[in-house]
Amino acid sequence: MKGTFGLVLGVIACIPSALAALSNVGCSTKGVFDPFRFCQLGDIQLGFGLDGWQNDTRRMHLAAQQVNAQGFDFCIAVGDLTNDRFDYEIQAFQDTFPEFKTKVHLLPGNHDINNLATLKQFKVDYNVSDHSAFSHNGYRFILLDSVTLMSNLTEFAPYTRAEWGWFQDELESAAENGEEIVLAHHHLPFEFTEDEPDSYWTFPNRIRGKYLNLVKQYGVHHILVGHRHETKNIYASDNSFTIYVVAGTARFFDDNGFGINYFDVSSCDSATDVSQEYVHLEGAGLMKRSEGLPNGCPDIFAH
Repeated sequence: MKGTFGLVLGVIACIPSALAALSNVGCSTKGVFDPFRFCQLGDIQLGFGLDGWQNDTRRMHLAAQQVNAQGFDFCIAVGDLTNDRFDYEIQAFQDTFPEFKTKVHLLPGNHDINNLATLKQFKVDYNVSDHSAFSHNGYRFILLDSVTLMSNLTEFAPYTRAEWGWFQDELESAAENGEEIVLAHHHLPFEFTEDEPDSYWTFPNRIRGKYLNLVKQYGVHHILVGHRHETKNIYASDNSFTIYVVAGTARFFDDNGFGINYFDVSSCDSATDVSQEYVHLEGAGLMKRSEGLPNGCPDIFAH
């Protein structure tokens, strides 16, 4: 199956190329900030909806229309692109994805990757890396593959080590460049408290502390996740960061329905000037609701 899928501050007004160069300079040194907007798409997960994969695809189409109309600078889809990786699900995703005229960064979830073969196939099917980072107007967006980051499966071991090293390098690089940092990945670091017991939805305690120490060390204030099929914000005990959970467009387990998180970034101060709004998916109408833990989810841990 085939995937379809850059000075001198005093003279920048006279030198267009200098303006492009400034977009890669950190907030703390740039002097002038260019506000921007982006969005968070939850689990698209074609094949998971109770009303059939065709309606999941229809809601993906509606999401593309809504995103295009908003004029976001970019969007981030936080994993689980299909439910079972069936050929027809992947083909439907590939056929619908070009409808997004806004750049959408794709991340994997546990339904996309659960072993080495599916890790490699994810990169082929969607023509993307499983983890990546990019800079935008003085912000560094670090997109993690939480499946490999948190798994203890032997076959993932070299990938897990490499990703942790890469993650810390990206955090360090962003800090050195004076960039504000936003994280995105599939699984929740925690759902209620930082020291809660392990659960299906969250980072296991054996790596959660390491992750949260890095979040606090590098002053991360915003973390975008999916997986939970609910829409809510989770706050650190000291209110130093927010975890944004959004259900997506396939299935939801709460009363918040299908929707998208909109973010407005108005300054270099990510602690105070990044605002978020949850907006329902337009045109979805009345759709079925599901409650409780789904059955048959891939297991990404050794026992």
